[in-house]
Amino acid sequence: MPVSTGKAKRSRADQREDTRIAILDATVASLVEHGHAATSTRGVAELAGLSQGAVQHYYPTRAALLDAAIRRLADQTARAVVETHSGITGSEREQVVELVDSLWALAQAAPISVGFEFLTAARTDPDMASTVADLVAHIETTVFSVARQVLGELADRPGARDWMRITLITVAGVLLTTSVPAASRLVPEWTTVRNHIMASFDIWRGGLPQDR
Repeated sequence: MPVSTGKAKRSRADQREDTRIAILDATVASLVEHGHAATSTRGVAELAGLSQGAVQHYYPTRAALLDAAIRRLADQTARAVVETHSGITGSEREQVVELVDSLWALAQAAPISVGFEFLTAARTDPDMASTVADLVAHIETTVFSVARQVLGELADRPGARDWMRITLITVAGVLLTTSVPAASRLVPEWTTVRNHIMASFDIWRGGLPQDR
């Protein structure tokens, strides 16, 4: 009678998924450490402890690899926002303040610089421009999905998308400016930035038909 080792053998599908995740995590690590231009399938393979052929089996092109890695990062950040906000209570406005603070904290923790590099590369690289266009659409869909889970029906009210877009652009602009030492002194304290974001929320919310 076979002796049980106490560990269930992982299926090939599970092993393939583990390999795929290892590749994407290694790609993100390379992007953060070396930047977009210096990230290669060979370097990712070395970080993941795999052969270059194994990486290309899952992601035949560098563009496909980078796109998948950034999508994973965006999805991880979205889940973190939902998990962070799940236990928050209070008035509608108090919950929005907490959501904005959560977005700011997560944006600082996530390698946002990677996203900036993609946008910069897309300005002059047609292939990258196409990848970034698809990526932006994916991120936008993800952000609005998170907002709907957090804010409920308010996320579907007229003007909600515009307010969320302005908030994201504001946070991204602040982070981009603070990433440049010579320009960082132009950025006010986060509480000041948040107050302006919430002022725009109050203006938008005040213009909606009052709930009965």
